[in-house]
Amino acid sequence: MNIKREKIGEKIKLTIEVEAEILKKASDEAYKKMANQVKIDGFRPGKAPRHIVEKEIGQERLDAEILDKVIPETYYQAVIQEKLNPIGQPEVKMIKFVPTDGLTYEAVVELMPEIKLPDITKVKVKSSVPKVTTEEIEAVLEDLSKQLAKYSRVARAAKAGDQIVIDYDGFVDGLAFEGGKSEKYPFVLGQGKMIPGFEDQIAGMKEKEEKEIEVTFPKEYHANNLAGKKAKFIIKLHEVNEINLPEINDEFATKIGPFKDLPKLKEDIEKELMNTKVIQEKNRVESEILEKISEKINIPLPEGLVHQEIHRLIHEAEHNLSQQGLTIEKYYEATKKTKEDLENELKPEAEKRVKIGLVLSEVAKEIKTEVTDKQVHDEIHRRLDKVREEEKKQAEIFYDSEEGHKQIENLLIGEKVIAYLYESCTIS
Repeated sequence: MNIKREKIGEKIKLTIEVEAEILKKASDEAYKKMANQVKIDGFRPGKAPRHIVEKEIGQERLDAEILDKVIPETYYQAVIQEKLNPIGQPEVKMIKFVPTDGLTYEAVVELMPEIKLPDITKVKVKSSVPKVTTEEIEAVLEDLSKQLAKYSRVARAAKAGDQIVIDYDGFVDGLAFEGGKSEKYPFVLGQGKMIPGFEDQIAGMKEKEEKEIEVTFPKEYHANNLAGKKAKFIIKLHEVNEINLPEINDEFATKIGPFKDLPKLKEDIEKELMNTKVIQEKNRVESEILEKISEKINIPLPEGLVHQEIHRLIHEAEHNLSQQGLTIEKYYEATKKTKEDLENELKPEAEKRVKIGLVLSEVAKEIKTEVTDKQVHDEIHRRLDKVREEEKKQAEIFYDSEEGHKQIENLLIGEKVIAYLYESCTIS
């Protein structure tokens, strides 16, 4: 096999010549494989003369089978021989293919850039000591008390703090709009969850009362077609429910969980809040370390990796939208954006992620970070134990795949690298 290497910008072009002997071997293997799949009258599978089988298969199909075997194998050998670290799959262009004479093709591929890490011990990051305030504990207690709240229907006018149930029907420029109508919609008045001005005009209404109100959508509203527009809503109030919160005392603590008194509940809340803050601060410090290292590295980023990361971010957006019952198409329609607009918006974040990924990869290489199959399998089992039963089968299929296995392996390597950076940097 003869290999010619040529640099094209940030890519490498390999011109690979494959000898006839390799093609003949691949042809024999392709024939044996396909002969058993072809039914020819008068012959058992795989027993018909070769010329009859090849005629039945067709030269085009046989050639495709040969190339599907030879190109990946010879490309991989070329990458090893040239000591390349490619990104993704190559762009392959056929130059010459004569099954009895030889094969010549070009493979153009992006390479992982070589990066030089700064002195990590000189990277300085400030960390703060997390504290939990009395006000934060009281806020959690107040939220918990709402879980035990009791509602009593009242015949008075609605006021802030009441749970009300309404119908609303909205119009902009005299036309109904998507999401502008609902029936028997419950919410707590005064929490500011509706459009500014909406709740203020409902306060004072009584059961069975109907009213028309006018509001203006915020200029930064998520749906561009409504942003800054004036709207009319027809409101019908069905219920006014007074919320009665329990007294926060020792009895309350026993109802919330296995706590003998209020001080024990507060102690548990403080502990949970502190654990959360410690994790948040550790994550913030780790992110700052990676950003500071990335800032010291100035290299052209591989287009292929940036493109992959943009699509990963779009996939994340689609997942988040689906959690709200929306689709990416509805998002494009509401925001009047195109897929290209979204890709351009996400590009800076994608480039940042790619750069951090390259840093992590280089550090892992320098400190020779490895994980064992056992560590990967243990992590997979730990994750599967947390998956809901109805989703477990799909999760098992993913983690059993090469992609799933690799994802966990990279995750564990990343954790080891982060721990190394955390220990190596100067944190004050």
